Amino acid sequence: MIDRRNLLAGVAALALLGSVAAAAAEPAEISFAASMLGEPLRGPLLTALVEEFNQSQDAVHVTPVTTPFSSFGTTMFTQMGGGGGPDVIAFDQPNIYAAAEAGLLVSLDEVVDGVTLLPGNNSLIVDGVQYGVALDISNYALIYNPKLVTKVPTTFDELVAEAKAQTKDGVYGFAFRHTQAEEAGVWYDLSNYVYGNGGHWAVDGNPTINSAETIAGVTAYKTLYDANVIPKGADAATYRRMFAEGKIAMMIDNGGIPTVLKGTNPDAAIAAAPAPLPTKAIGQVMAALAINGNSKSPDAAKAFMKWFLTLETQAKVQGFLGGSTAATPIARTKEELEKAPYIEVFDSLGDVALPFMPQGLEAETPQVRNIVVEAVMRVLAGQTDVAAAMNEAQSQVEALR
Repeated sequence: MIDRRNLLAGVAALALLGSVAAAAAEPAEISFAASMLGEPLRGPLLTALVEEFNQSQDAVHVTPVTTPFSSFGTTMFTQMGGGGGPDVIAFDQPNIYAAAEAGLLVSLDEVVDGVTLLPGNNSLIVDGVQYGVALDISNYALIYNPKLVTKVPTTFDELVAEAKAQTKDGVYGFAFRHTQAEEAGVWYDLSNYVYGNGGHWAVDGNPTINSAETIAGVTAYKTLYDANVIPKGADAATYRRMFAEGKIAMMIDNGGIPTVLKGTNPDAAIAAAPAPLPTKAIGQVMAALAINGNSKSPDAAKAFMKWFLTLETQAKVQGFLGGSTAATPIARTKEELEKAPYIEVFDSLGDVALPFMPQGLEAETPQVRNIVVEAVMRVLAGQTDVAAAMNEAQSQVEALR
């Protein structure tokens, strides 16, 4: 059934390309922006895939656009707010809601018609309309260097102890994002500790930022920060490179990161295990493809998206994503699992993985994130304690409603 539906989707993609070609004498020019394009390993492979599309037909030509993850959302919204921006954009999941609520996106209902999508794509439906489809879906887990960590921690206390033991001789035991400059990344990393302690940012649209469980998660995050086991001031690009060089022992990160590490150092030692937190819940990050409402060639953008969701293309995408999955169900190959057995760990966490959005307040995620991260920065700086900061953040988020 899955193969047949996606085969039919491929036929639909060819039909849409034909209609675009018939409507114009010259190829329609569109652009595709994704922070993944700038990654050392996945970037060139994604770029090559785009070029494969360009070479496969003469109706549409796609130009890749690279923007760093740290400034990606801000850059896209600034451009779109001014009436411009790339035609196809790989947003992070929360930005789909914000852009849809602002009327900046094109419906993808026609694009996904006849395509079998993984359930995670349902989180990209806003008010009954499919505004995004996954480029990649990544669950978080403990990534560790098996040459350094011989006893994998299974509890938070063991994690802290192991991180302290590994911090020596130029090696740090742990790493995570912890600066305002990486607000989106801090939100992801912080949320893992909140989810892992049974907390949430909101339930049914009601903020739970100062619940006991959420406070416990923020406290765990601060505990690791205060333990002097991380390279303070290092951004994600820096400490991930350090991990690839054997200078970081552990980090809780997403399934796409092993491929990034291998792109930095093909010989990087990598293993994975479930995050050693009190509950099994963990975060799930998603880069989601969307079509800019400002696009001058929306049909060409839809044709590219249709092609991207065909079975053959999705298999190629998943083949270079590492521990992430593509938008549609693609079975792991034997060779893939033998080469990277840690993939099975990331895949096993799909049922307990949660999106990085306050449930019921998805469209307000950027504002909630900013309030919470600023509060946590004050905690890390010793300006306030966790409970007081979360109480204040709770009040500020409630005022948004």
